Amino acid sequence: MATLPRLKSHSRPDEHAETAASVPLARASRPDAPPNIADLVDLDAERALLSDLIAADDPDPTHPLFTRYQRYLERVDALKRERGLYALRQEADPAVPLAEASKLPRMGQLSSDGGDRMRLHTREAMRLFLGRSVKPGEAGYSMAGGKRVAAALRALWSLSANDNPYADWALIEATDRVVDLRQKIEAEQGAIMATLEAMKAKGLDYAILQSREPAELTLGFASPYGYMVALLLVEFDFLVRVVKSAVLRDLIGSISGREEIRRFKHQCLSVFHFAVRWQIVLTRPELVTLSRIDFLPNARDEAKCRVQDVRTSLGMVPREILVGEKQPRHSKRRLPQLSAADLQLLNDVPLAETGDASLPLLD
Repeated sequence: MATLPRLKSHSRPDEHAETAASVPLARASRPDAPPNIADLVDLDAERALLSDLIAADDPDPTHPLFTRYQRYLERVDALKRERGLYALRQEADPAVPLAEASKLPRMGQLSSDGGDRMRLHTREAMRLFLGRSVKPGEAGYSMAGGKRVAAALRALWSLSANDNPYADWALIEATDRVVDLRQKIEAEQGAIMATLEAMKAKGLDYAILQSREPAELTLGFASPYGYMVALLLVEFDFLVRVVKSAVLRDLIGSISGREEIRRFKHQCLSVFHFAVRWQIVLTRPELVTLSRIDFLPNARDEAKCRVQDVRTSLGMVPREILVGEKQPRHSKRRLPQLSAADLQLLNDVPLAETGDASLPLLD
């Protein structure tokens, strides 16, 4: 569209009457624009043409573009109404009735109906789920249980929404440890089950031991990491049943069986305590707002203090996690919060010498 000279407020009423008033309405360049008055007219071009009238507190009715100015106001009002209806319809296709489209905001979040349950047959697995607190009046250390660990992992999962690289690191490490431990448990189960199957082939029928009254636990975890913990507990519970079944059939000695159960229990506790320790550190008030932005060279002083604090406590986050090349299996981080240029700056951040990456909190 040809660019017209802007009409100054001091112009004579008839100065550009013939030229400006005869300019056709600018049409929207979008080929998919819906067939309505508000969208078909290029309101930006109209706004530029009528800028003097729009800026005036009391537009002059004798101005040659006053009628066009009134139509502009009508189109603006029409567009506002259409956008209000568009929002009310939840951006739905025009073919969808308003009554159906308006149901979208009333829909609640997905939740469990209480049907998620875990059945544990052994006291050993149940104790892992419950944990153990310190007896009142006595010194000692508590034992983190599955319920506590699920809450810790949920907190770390929430921190991942802040683009926190250390929360990502903790979730990745916890997931790797659980996956590795489950593979070891399944391998041990398979070895013992193969022995039992061999005896069964020779004529010894057997059944894996189970409790007469297993503990039924309603789960309802609010994060996928809670169910990751539940899967580990179920695997451990079945291992205990398999080991005790083999002991009863004299395929494993009692001492060896107890040692086998104790060994895997300690490995589960190692994963549990790791998650709880990292959650305690990263949810400290001075670190809870930690983000990848804090690692940029132009970060504020308080951000640099957070980075130094977390490096001292947990060591330097691996570069592939810092720049997002390696991400946790589940994260609340929806969209990249850093530009490509910022990511390049992160990639150039020098990793300070902090000793072995396996610091005490990682063990």
